[in-house]
Amino acid sequence: MESDSDPNPLTAGTRALARPGRTTTETRTVPWERFCDPEQPYLADNVRHWQRRAGFEHHRAGTVLVAFRACWLMLCATIPEYHLGTDFPSARGTRAVVTPDGFLHGLLPGPAVRTGTDEDRAVRWWTEVSALVTPLTRGLAGIGGPPADSDQYWGNAVGLIGEVLRRADRDGIGGDTLASALTLRAATGREDLVRVTATPEGLWTRRRTCCQMWRSGTGYCTECVLHDSPARG
Repeated sequence: MESDSDPNPLTAGTRALARPGRTTTETRTVPWERFCDPEQPYLADNVRHWQRRAGFEHHRAGTVLVAFRACWLMLCATIPEYHLGTDFPSARGTRAVVTPDGFLHGLLPGPAVRTGTDEDRAVRWWTEVSALVTPLTRGLAGIGGPPADSDQYWGNAVGLIGEVLRRADRDGIGGDTLASALTLRAATGREDLVRVTATPEGLWTRRRTCCQMWRSGTGYCTECVLHDSPARG
């Protein structure tokens, strides 16, 4: 068991993240391509899960939250390694960890990829993230969600960069988390989708797209785009 004083920055700095883990007797794995196939039941089941869990009455919110979940899992599985300069997992060979009712419980990413300079590593990181997100967005569009290139999906892949590093910074991962956040954001080519700055308390991030969770009545994310919106009143 890891202690609170674990000297390994990868384990000590990722306690608040959804890291890849072992499957349990209550879960099973399926190839990512199959999970994303709109002809399979997984995506529709996951949309229904979010709609039921959050009490949404419209399809779009549940659809966007499937993308939110997948992007959160992939970024948690790769950004800490990028930040610490180690090899990070690839999209190739990724398997979805699902519960008996098909809910996306976790990811088991593919084998690690080797990269060169920091700039090359950031570009390769985005290549791997995109390779995971692209079939998902196509599948979600195929079951009636927004178009596959919609910011409602991709805003999660970009916007959550800041939140992953904010949590890692708070948990003591060390290093220049602001520099990592800015470099990864630049590699996406979609820098408009998240604001990241440094404060005396650590990273401050603000997404520019909505994850839809606020509609459930459970409150707002720390990086919520609606921080100054009348909708919060």
